[in-house]
Amino acid sequence: MKLAKYLTAVVASSLLLTSCGEDFFNDMDSSTATSDQIENEGKNDPQKVLASQLNGCYTNWNLFIPDGVSELNAHMECGFGGIMTMADVMSNNHSHPLGTGDPFRYDRVLDYNAQQYIRAGWYWSFFYTIIKAANDVVNVIDEANATPTQKQYLGQALAFRGISYAYLAQYYQMTYKGNEDKLCVPILLSSKESDQEVKGRATVANVYERATTDLEKAVQCLQGFKHGNDKTTIDESVAEGLLARVYLVMNEWDKAAAMAHAARQGYELNDINLAQTWNYQDASNQEVMWAFIPTDANKRYYASWASFNSYDGPGYGHMYPHVMDQALYNSIPDADVRKKFFVKPEEATDTYPALMCKKFPYVAQWLGNVVYMRVSEMYLIEAEAQLMAGNSQACADIMAEFMPNRVEGWTAPSAYTQMSIYKQRRIELYDEGFGYTDCLRLKQDLVRDYEGSNEAAALKVNIPHTSYKWIFQVPQNEIRDNDAISEADQNPLQ
Repeated sequence: MKLAKYLTAVVASSLLLTSCGEDFFNDMDSSTATSDQIENEGKNDPQKVLASQLNGCYTNWNLFIPDGVSELNAHMECGFGGIMTMADVMSNNHSHPLGTGDPFRYDRVLDYNAQQYIRAGWYWSFFYTIIKAANDVVNVIDEANATPTQKQYLGQALAFRGISYAYLAQYYQMTYKGNEDKLCVPILLSSKESDQEVKGRATVANVYERATTDLEKAVQCLQGFKHGNDKTTIDESVAEGLLARVYLVMNEWDKAAAMAHAARQGYELNDINLAQTWNYQDASNQEVMWAFIPTDANKRYYASWASFNSYDGPGYGHMYPHVMDQALYNSIPDADVRKKFFVKPEEATDTYPALMCKKFPYVAQWLGNVVYMRVSEMYLIEAEAQLMAGNSQACADIMAEFMPNRVEGWTAPSAYTQMSIYKQRRIELYDEGFGYTDCLRLKQDLVRDYEGSNEAAALKVNIPHTSYKWIFQVPQNEIRDNDAISEADQNPLQ
């Protein structure tokens, strides 16, 4: 199958990053091992294979860089942190004062989605690399006779696979609601699940069904598993949080509220003082549920979250500053302590332009953590889902617990709307990787050309949410190498 060959090539290049210290990699390096070799080795020593392949999921999630990209793009496209950074670039949250001198300039105007461009290949390569590693874990486990530890491995692998399909669905087709029958992405599974695979473009509904099936099973397998102080692993709460994200996109309001509520149990919100003082790269904070904690052995210097987001560090953050959208900044009341994370216009300098974000102060030696999930997100998911399910009082109660920890002297509004909660997501989760997917699921137009905009003149564009400029085309290599996808199956370009 030509698709398998393409994905194998992608995985082989990406897994060269992986270094687990496991004997398995000495005997059968994961950068060259085939799925059949992994399966055969798994019959002899499943624990060794499981540990190695699951580690591959985490290593690639944290550090994957696609093969064949230039140095700057390789730095931009490092790990899920790179995807998070790009998500806010491609949204209404940011403005980029450098205009055509900014390396994100094409991403800013949604002009990097064509099949021949590296961005179209990046997301595809990233998530299918994770899926391949997860499938190798699933393939080795005899679920009926699995030990508790093996069930935990299975749960983590399924969580990775499920959320990867959910993100692929969002990047390569319009949002779930109203587009269920449109063509999406292939569904590739382990060899023992091959009868459920779809080699061509499965429908949006089918891909989300795969994502939710995997994540629901992940929650079951991880029941009772709490990672404690090791926030680098996916435990029951994180799996519930990932499932809540997917249910929110699907408008499965009751399920989203239930999962978000379950996920946040055992975690505390930062109070109003901590909310304005902690470094949002510190995974030890009580709100953090899941994070990547780099070490001297795996830090990536300029190819890192810190490089692009630490405003005061030696990386790209000060070279190519991004700032908050003026309209969003203007909408934040002065009593909101989160406004303090942005350089005031009257305090701007050549080094620190107005509205530059200060949430992520530089951590020495490039060791800033990449936070993938915080409990505040779960509060906002639960509140929105309860509101949309018709439970306005439940929504108000959740926001009454959340907002006093962010706004001094807060008083409750007379009513909430989905857009008012969305505004809180934009403020609370700014630069944490939700801008693009929130625009997609809420069908928000890109609006950068308005009176008072602080966007560079060259990037002042308005793009309706109905435009396919929001959606990436299937990479040209995939169309070339996959017999089950033809040019006729391609997404429109605009």
